[in-house]
Amino acid sequence: MDINNHSYGKEDDLPEGAGGDKEKMISIVRASGNEQLSIAEKAGLWERIAADITQPPVRLWWRSWKVAAAVALLLTAGMGWWQWQRTQEALPALVAFASGQTYTRGDSTVTRMILGNQQQLNIRNTHAAITYQAKGTQLRIDSQEIRQELAAGRPVFNTLLVPYGNVASLQLEDGTRVWLNAGSRLVYPAAFAAGRREVFLEGEAYFDVAADADRPFSVYANDMKIAVLGTAFNISAYREDAASQVVLASGSVQLEAFRGPGKAAAPVQLSPGNRASYAGRDGQMTVDNVNVAGHISWKDGIIVAEHTSLHEILRKLSRYYNQPITTDARSGNETFSGNLDLQKTLNDVLDIIAASTSLKYEKQGGTIIFKTR
Repeated sequence: MDINNHSYGKEDDLPEGAGGDKEKMISIVRASGNEQLSIAEKAGLWERIAADITQPPVRLWWRSWKVAAAVALLLTAGMGWWQWQRTQEALPALVAFASGQTYTRGDSTVTRMILGNQQQLNIRNTHAAITYQAKGTQLRIDSQEIRQELAAGRPVFNTLLVPYGNVASLQLEDGTRVWLNAGSRLVYPAAFAAGRREVFLEGEAYFDVAADADRPFSVYANDMKIAVLGTAFNISAYREDAASQVVLASGSVQLEAFRGPGKAAAPVQLSPGNRASYAGRDGQMTVDNVNVAGHISWKDGIIVAEHTSLHEILRKLSRYYNQPITTDARSGNETFSGNLDLQKTLNDVLDIIAASTSLKYEKQGGTIIFKTR
């Protein structure tokens, strides 16, 4: 804080009777905005003010009161700002960039890639395949070759937006392969920096991470940070879901909250077959064992279900086919077992579910509803 920008910083405004302590008071006021001082140090400054201000003559009591109030206000504001800064959670540049984006997965019906220079590429293939080469300066989208200029010493973040009804596969410049499910957004550097590899996910993706002991790989999804060296795992982190899930197929990963209520909790290690569910609103994380195939088969165009909640299956189908699907209240507790081929039409898939569950479905307005017969 620059005291010369404020009227109460002039020497003429100091109370009579302050004598030789005027410079001391000025230095105290100057220091009030110094965020490097601890709370204890700032409290000590206030005590010096209280001890050093002498009782002025009665005719000037109001001027002394004004200065003391101004100094107290400055100290309070300075300490408040310092405490506010301490409570703010520093976000990695990648997460800050992704959080500031205004477009979302629902802005379009085609898969889109937004390059670091804001150039937008529309990909009309509903199963897009994207590969990075030449250390991020060249990428292939299906059969099309595209060059991308990278700025030396500055990360260039690209964004892949996969709307409902589409899926995409992506090979990053380090060789890591990512399968993005419908309704997902991935933000990532065109080329990873030395020492770390970080990406941001909203939605669902399966990662097969290329091993690189010198550059750990981290995924930020909602409030979670998933750190790995080389492994395969699935993340489901849709914004509208109550909890995010990580299912480990192979290797080992470490989970921790990088912001929110769960930040103080100890990191959690997963082993193959583990599923971690994290509710960011209350910071609670639970771990159980699951059939991994049921959580990763979507990348191969199949849903593998084993006594799976019908509500969960219909939610996946709704995203994959971009069609609202639900159940009535009486059918909400139904489960389904079997394989669903996502290469088939939606009606074919729904017919299989109806035959297996003794339910029927009908379209009401723009929504398909499963009901008891």
